[in-house]
Amino acid sequence: MADATALSHCLQNLIVNAVKYSGEHRWVRIWARVGDIGRQPEVQISVQDHGIGISGADLPHIFEPFYRSPEVQAAQIHGAGLGLTLARRIAEAMAGALHVSSIRGVGSVFTLHLLATGQAVSHDEEIVNSETE
Repeated sequence: MADATALSHCLQNLIVNAVKYSGEHRWVRIWARVGDIGRQPEVQISVQDHGIGISGADLPHIFEPFYRSPEVQAAQIHGAGLGLTLARRIAEAMAGALHVSSIRGVGSVFTLHLLATGQAVSHDEEIVNSETE
């Protein structure tokens, strides 16, 4: 269950960041699936890039308002540092969560977790898979 407009804004922030931080590769993969957190089914929507990645030192701060890593600032990649903050707040407002896994120099995967209200899709079935280059 989600607000369509809010969900759209959240995913737009993640996709824009994936493209922005992908460098010259511009590879982005988006997929969704139904999984479980404990006994509660959830929809998981992931946005993956093969970009610059996020250092371990920066990971605890990326959802803070206006945070931009020193490396991103030095590379003069434009932004206000609000996209991930807003994306996480939107996820939480819909009783969900936003998680990230990243390896410096390899890329990042941001996954939006939203509680599922029905069983329209069987568990672990991939429901969307889109790659762009």
